Amino acid sequence: MTYRSKSDRIRVFLVLFFGFFIWGVIVFRVFSIQILEHQKYKKIATGQHLIRMNLEAKRGIVYDRNMKVLAFNLPTHSFFAVPKKVEEKDLVAEKFSQLAGCSKEKVKNKLKTEKKFVWLKRKTEKEESEKISSWNLKGVFFRKEIKRYYPYYPLAQDILGFCDIDNQGLAGVEYRYNEILSGENGEGIFLRDAFGNSYFTEEYPITPPISGKSLVLTLDLNLQSILEEELKKAIKKTDSDEGTGILMNPKTGEILALAFCSNKKESTFPVKNRAISDNFEPGSTFKIVCSAAALEQGIKRPEDKIYAEKGVFNIKGKILHDHKPHEWITFKEALVFSSNIGIAKVTLEVGKENFLKYVKKFGFGEKTGIDLPGESKGFLPSSSKLSDYTLSVFSVGQGVSLTAIQLITAYAAVVNGGFLMKPYVVKKVLDQNDKPEKKFGPTVRRRVISERTSRILVDFLKDVVSRGTGMEAKIDGISIGGKTGTAQKPDLVNGGYKDGEYIASFVGFFPVEDPKIIGLVTLDNPKGKHFGGQTAGPAFKSIVSKIFSLQKTPFASSEKVIIEKNSEKDVEKDLYSGKELSKEKLLKVPDVTGLTAREAALILSSYDVDFRLSGSGIVANQEPEAGTLISREQICVIKCEPK
Repeated sequence: MTYRSKSDRIRVFLVLFFGFFIWGVIVFRVFSIQILEHQKYKKIATGQHLIRMNLEAKRGIVYDRNMKVLAFNLPTHSFFAVPKKVEEKDLVAEKFSQLAGCSKEKVKNKLKTEKKFVWLKRKTEKEESEKISSWNLKGVFFRKEIKRYYPYYPLAQDILGFCDIDNQGLAGVEYRYNEILSGENGEGIFLRDAFGNSYFTEEYPITPPISGKSLVLTLDLNLQSILEEELKKAIKKTDSDEGTGILMNPKTGEILALAFCSNKKESTFPVKNRAISDNFEPGSTFKIVCSAAALEQGIKRPEDKIYAEKGVFNIKGKILHDHKPHEWITFKEALVFSSNIGIAKVTLEVGKENFLKYVKKFGFGEKTGIDLPGESKGFLPSSSKLSDYTLSVFSVGQGVSLTAIQLITAYAAVVNGGFLMKPYVVKKVLDQNDKPEKKFGPTVRRRVISERTSRILVDFLKDVVSRGTGMEAKIDGISIGGKTGTAQKPDLVNGGYKDGEYIASFVGFFPVEDPKIIGLVTLDNPKGKHFGGQTAGPAFKSIVSKIFSLQKTPFASSEKVIIEKNSEKDVEKDLYSGKELSKEKLLKVPDVTGLTAREAALILSSYDVDFRLSGSGIVANQEPEAGTLISREQICVIKCEPK
């Protein structure tokens, strides 16, 4: 009896011990889960129905030079589904397939995935969003996103470019400056409340997005609008296939307007910028290179006579024609009246090596370095393959291919005193508070020709419009200079050239005395009249007329004080002889202190001030002082010191 009682007590003790132990473990585990590791298991439990998504950063704004908004952001709704929560997959698939323009099966397959969420329709318009919300579909949610918006679309689309659905730049400025504009995305966790709205939960850390920086372009929206409008009119009037136009500040390289227009209806944003990527044969606009080389090398003077062979020039058995026959003409008239034979004869005197040197100095055969993606460098023939005949046709713009941006940049060097500038489209980068963070200014690539040669060529180009092939670009009361171009289109399939197909072009600048804008118009395959002077020239005239009709023209101010003393004929005579101009000019010396030596040289040259540089680095002193009136004979001494 005593033994059994002891044994029973041990068994009871063990049962109680293990019972309390097990219950203790359970209680401790519950305590641990509910108290000690509450947050951990809460996240695990709720994480099964929460969705981790990026928080999209606000993309920077793009402004024109006058701070007009060209690209900004709008809030929008994007709809997604959590497949496990979608009860009526057929209905959801049917509804969204109609909106997305795809098959019902494609949407349904999305809903069969094991993913936590799938996109159904992103960045909807307001009406779409309201329509989808009214369906009240279970398992379908929305989140707020940002949509890129271009208020003046399609104006300036070639420069601006566009973004993809994730607001990443794919073309133009949007692509080139994507890293600056895009900012940094954050991260958040989303769920659905009782009203079907999505929101972030405060229990979980969220990385806030950092907004992108903004850009101020060199573009002038008014000039862009004029350029595109007149370019479209010219294409329609001449029944051309397409056309390109550029307006630039010749002294700085700032792109004021740039456009490509086509007869074909474009339903999407352009992927490439045709003004900087497409190559074409320039025709007679290329004659400026030979003219510059002959003047720089002292081979020709403007008044030198050339026999133009009555329009038919036999070059070792091959014939070069003029569109209009001439006998004796001056070197100047060879350019003014666009004589192929006159320019070819001058080029043969210049020689192929010398000619190629100036072709390259003007920037042909290399990229301009413009801050836009997709630039082409064009094509130059090899020196070894240039016979007298091929050199002759090369000099008049055949057998060479270039881009519109190369051509206008070369002409800018002709009219700005001889400096080849780097074209650019972005003036400033603004921080998130719209304060200037970085500025971009003029960049001189190299000096191409002397100031004297520049002045002579400007006079040539003025006569092209006043009495030469560009007379249809003339406007009473406005001094315009320019050059016409007409080139047969090459047949890239069969070789040779296409019959009856041409590229017509006109490069013009104004006012001649102090060019503020230089422009280029090209028309592809105009029907009927096809010469550049008949088609592109009048288009340029219309553009200039519209610009001058603006209330505020960009040409009113000038720092130069000019005192007339002699007649125009005397001035022209002295200009051609290489002597100092008889027409005395009193020039106001600009302030260049604090600038780099290169920047100072560019500015002084643009004001026609003769100068001498000493030292290197930053301008520390200038004599005479800024604001002093000096004659053309006086020299401004610029002293530079290291940074």
